[in-house]
Amino acid sequence: MNKLLFVLLFLSTATILADQSLILSPRHVQGTGPISIDGLVYSQTYSYEFLNNVVPIQSDRWFCDDFELDGDYYITDICVWTLWIGEQASMMNLVISEDDTNDSDPNTNIDVWSESVPCINTFTGDSNWGYDIYETHCFIDEDFYPLLFNGVHYYFEVNADVIDTCWITFSYNYIGDKCWYDDGSGVWVRTDIYFSVMSMDMFFDFYGENLALEPETWGSIKTIF
Repeated sequence: MNKLLFVLLFLSTATILADQSLILSPRHVQGTGPISIDGLVYSQTYSYEFLNNVVPIQSDRWFCDDFELDGDYYITDICVWTLWIGEQASMMNLVISEDDTNDSDPNTNIDVWSESVPCINTFTGDSNWGYDIYETHCFIDEDFYPLLFNGVHYYFEVNADVIDTCWITFSYNYIGDKCWYDDGSGVWVRTDIYFSVMSMDMFFDFYGENLALEPETWGSIKTIF
């Protein structure tokens, strides 16, 4: 049923901007909690202009996309953009895995960090397909900041800790490798194969601080936001 809903949503989207380059304008929203903070270290920021479609990530369904950093960083906060049908999650399950075999296939990756973290969902002011779009800001406890390194090929994996349907948004364009989807089978399938649609890039932002700043210090700095 979710796969059918995805197809219906895909067919309802506007004309594809196939030749557009990936220039995602910031669209963070102000609400309860430090939704906009300093320290952006990696960005595929949500932009309504480049919004393509959504995929479900509730229960045992997962979505992932690859990234590389330009330095060594502690990751402190992560933002994704979501639609909710029913209960909104107060926790998100997050995983970062490393493409240690260099085959661009998350099925062979090794997990380097995994946590269930609290989140705040704030309405962006945008709606599509009859649903509101939310910025889901995930807050990582300073005792569990992942430490990620320059130039390493990582994948960011995300799942909503709810039973009701949660959809995560993605862009028309992609950087690096294509996204992958796990429908609960435990096997990652590339999204252009699973959904038989064009390439896509997950909207997500990482906030953090350079390795030179110890996480205890950064935790203290965060309290001022």
